[in-house]
Amino acid sequence: MSNWDGRIEDFDLLTGRARFGGDLIAEGALWLAFVRSPVARASITGIDTSDAEALDGVVGVFTADDLDLITQAGLEGISPVRICRPPLAEGSVAYVGEAVAAVVAVSEAVAADACELVTVDYRSLPPVPDQTAATAEEAPLLHPDHGSNTVLTVPSGDLAATQAALDAADVTLTVKQHYPRVACSPIEGVAGLVVPDGDRVRIHINAQMPSLTHDELAGTLATDDDQISLVVPPIGGGFGGKCDGENGLFAVAARLALRLNRPLRFTHSRSENLLSMQARDQDQRITLAADRDGNVTALEADVSADVGGYAGMGAFEPLQTQRLIPGPYRIDQVAVTASAVMTNTVPTGPYRGPGRAEAIGLLERAMDALARSLDIDPAEIRRRNLLRPEDFPRQTSGGLVMDEADHLGALNQALAEIGYRQLREEQAHRRSSGDHRLLGIGISCWADFTGRHEPCQPAAARVTDDGFIEIDAGIAPIGQGMTTVITHLAAESLGLDPAYVSAVAPDTGRFRSALGSFGSRSASLAGSSAVEVAARLLDKLKEQAAERLEAAKDDIELRLATPPKAPGRPGEAPPAVRGVRRTPGHGQDVVLGVRGTPSASIPLADLAGTEATAAFDQGQPTFPGGTHAAVVEVDTETGQVDLLRHVAVTDCGRVLNEVQASGQVQGGAVQGIAVALFEEMRYDADANPLTTSLADYLVPAASDIPEVETAFIETPTDRNPLGVKGVAESGAIAAPAAVQNAIIDALSPLGVTHIDMPCTPEKIWQALCNSQY
Repeated sequence: MSNWDGRIEDFDLLTGRARFGGDLIAEGALWLAFVRSPVARASITGIDTSDAEALDGVVGVFTADDLDLITQAGLEGISPVRICRPPLAEGSVAYVGEAVAAVVAVSEAVAADACELVTVDYRSLPPVPDQTAATAEEAPLLHPDHGSNTVLTVPSGDLAATQAALDAADVTLTVKQHYPRVACSPIEGVAGLVVPDGDRVRIHINAQMPSLTHDELAGTLATDDDQISLVVPPIGGGFGGKCDGENGLFAVAARLALRLNRPLRFTHSRSENLLSMQARDQDQRITLAADRDGNVTALEADVSADVGGYAGMGAFEPLQTQRLIPGPYRIDQVAVTASAVMTNTVPTGPYRGPGRAEAIGLLERAMDALARSLDIDPAEIRRRNLLRPEDFPRQTSGGLVMDEADHLGALNQALAEIGYRQLREEQAHRRSSGDHRLLGIGISCWADFTGRHEPCQPAAARVTDDGFIEIDAGIAPIGQGMTTVITHLAAESLGLDPAYVSAVAPDTGRFRSALGSFGSRSASLAGSSAVEVAARLLDKLKEQAAERLEAAKDDIELRLATPPKAPGRPGEAPPAVRGVRRTPGHGQDVVLGVRGTPSASIPLADLAGTEATAAFDQGQPTFPGGTHAAVVEVDTETGQVDLLRHVAVTDCGRVLNEVQASGQVQGGAVQGIAVALFEEMRYDADANPLTTSLADYLVPAASDIPEVETAFIETPTDRNPLGVKGVAESGAIAAPAAVQNAIIDALSPLGVTHIDMPCTPEKIWQALCNSQY
């Protein structure tokens, strides 16, 4: 386990030197804003822009007919163009909040006022508010050319063999679950700046997937690939929401910036963010078969996702559920059907652990239900079914190959950390004493696949004119600390102090293969590429220096000629690590010299321009795992839930930096706990959103959630040279089921065996009333 002191990016973030998308400015920049639909389903019969265009300070108002943009097909080959979201509405709208027209003005306030003056004539059509309505006979078709509201229906596994195992089982049980629709709600929504340069345009956008977004925008603009470049500033939270969604509005911005020859700024308001970054929303059913000892023999499930008015990345997520649903358990017969259905709600996309949180959420509810039906302790039934070291490598029903993780060790450690036996004793005491504050203990054992998407990660390295080394691993800076990770890994590979190495932000004009940050892939893939590209650069530098110094290549070393010119206080990080700007001559400290001969050296700056590239291909994903355990107190008189403790034990392979890994687990767990207790995007029967502000959409405060206690087990993988697996999404995947199970564990003696998330006081109180408590 490596532990580096401090995070390189924090100095700029904490002192305000970092510039997020909404902070970016350019001389002469105009503001871009969007007119959005107030109705869920309608034909557009006319748009009157005259009043808005007459407003002082308005430069222009534009519709789809004015811009000649080309709608792009969805990723993964799932969504054809006819059901994909256009940059601006083309003759109809499919959800409340769809962008209908673009307003360009001299200020944000004028642009907002002008949006109110655009008159759109809508011919309302019967809305399709949910999956039941969408799949009913004679249901209105959202996109008639598609012929159905269903995007996909994909079976997997051997259904006949699974059904035979179900029929032969001692015990079968079925659990149904609705996994709620949620909003990513990052600190900053989609935001940025578009700057024209002749016939080219630079798009500064806080997108998580620069290279793929570049592809999308180039296609939307029907322009040559090299006519645009994407530059990624620090991202004010991503969580998957900035992989897809409304990044396409920057194609509108690019077209208008080129046409007007002026820079354009654009930033989401909070309501726009809540109406554009939505995820989850899956109806799920699982049937487990087991023997009388609780050994699970088969699993059959149906999962169906509501993907909203257009099919984007959200249509891919039920396939993720399908691939992961056996989780960390030894279940040999598995059959799962995954579906995606369109409704007149906001199109969904990824959100931390997409599809996989739903898989673990459903599976872990079923494991608790099985334990209850057999009167076996929930921890014991998991212990009997968890994968053991001898089970690896293991072929999953989804066609992936699991590598080893210590699932049993994580369960045992989590139970020890939380004091499981003592908690069960206290729980029994409260039940027998008639205490209205009941104790519940919930367990969630999980597995995940990480680094599956785009498993090959390119990287580049170069020597700068002032004698520093830049590493470009194409990683979007979403707060996960990867600048620190890449810098330190590359510096270790070079044998150099991190002060002389920098991990640069993505820019597709400089490094076209800037794939970005998503799918818990950054450390394993980009980190491995950074190590490899640094080694290749060092080899090139040694070769050149050997020739100039007339020495053997093996005798050349990269070293400091003198101590750093501004070392700071004792024990303090070097200047570049602290975020201090490079000073003239500072780069001359680094030389290539002959080992054992201090006078024989050349400055690294003399080899400026030397470059190297590498591409690490991991092939199969890695499979981290672990256990979360939650303790809740439920007040049966009010339905109030207090989360008392939450413990997360994680096996993510080698831990590069425990502080950062803990932060990732804690951040994800908080988001998962919020899904279990607070957050839900709700719609009425006409598909009107009801939670369009943070007064209605309940993001928890720090006081609502206790400290998430973390611990790690290290089972290094052999699938990358670092031995690391992804960790960032684990908390969001595992935590919801642990908290939901804890609540049901508290209430089950009163006849409450299921409450859909979020488990609000109202739902709990209603469930208790229905149980005749």
